[in-house]
Amino acid sequence: MMQSTGTILPCQPLTVSYFHVENSIIANGIRADIRHFAWECSCDARFEPNSHYLDYSLGPRARGARLLPDGKRHAPPFGEVSYLPKGSQFEARCEPSEYRIFCLTFESLTADQLFQNEVMPSSLPPCFDVKAPWVRQGLARLAQEVRNPGFAPDIMVETIALSLVIDLSRHLQIAHKCDDTADPRMAGWRLRRLQERIEAGLAGPLSIVDLAEECGVSSRHLMRTFKNTVGKTLGSYIADARIAQAKRELVQDGALIKVVAGNCGFQSVAAFSAAFRKATGLSPRGFRHEMLRG
Repeated sequence: MMQSTGTILPCQPLTVSYFHVENSIIANGIRADIRHFAWECSCDARFEPNSHYLDYSLGPRARGARLLPDGKRHAPPFGEVSYLPKGSQFEARCEPSEYRIFCLTFESLTADQLFQNEVMPSSLPPCFDVKAPWVRQGLARLAQEVRNPGFAPDIMVETIALSLVIDLSRHLQIAHKCDDTADPRMAGWRLRRLQERIEAGLAGPLSIVDLAEECGVSSRHLMRTFKNTVGKTLGSYIADARIAQAKRELVQDGALIKVVAGNCGFQSVAAFSAAFRKATGLSPRGFRHEMLRG
């Protein structure tokens, strides 16, 4: 293992069956290393990075493995490059798998000042898939340097790593601004997460603020991109989902209209009947009679 002077220790997951640091270089509070580790069985754990963490996968990511930010039930899959901010907290789901990744961890004062600059708020969420070619290219170059160190490797690592912090900050800052200024379609994983959350929560209130938080975007951005993607407003989609669920339940043997109304998020039978008649032209009882007779 190649290592320059320094005292930073690698953050080893406690649940792994195997962990090995193949090569590493430490320079002024920045650690660059290539890690090889594996899980032999599925497990759940908690992960709290104590420094800013940037990694670059040197092989395929395991399907099904996830980091779930506190309070979330879904998270996007990892891409080739991921960033986790210092102090963030995650519930981890580990599947039988083997990883080989290049990692950058930052305890450098200079790096910390860059991460905490005024336009890069510390509350910015983690990015599981950093789609910035220049960040990927910088990480690939550093990985090669760690594998085969050349002249002044510590200076090379520090210089490129700090430039990556700037590139990453700019990338995440632009993404953060685009959340309120751009008008794109919704990412596929966000749409699936949102639809799953709506289907699972039809019996209760579905707040736009809570749904936006679930997807990691602002309420305004969520409503705009959802309509661009689906062709209807989020409110209309939720209303249609409630009626569709009601139709499925009404044709079941022994279904009580009062129970169906509650299961679909309506506070009273009267409110349910009014909404159902407006959507279908029939009362809930009339709809069930027509379906059963048919």
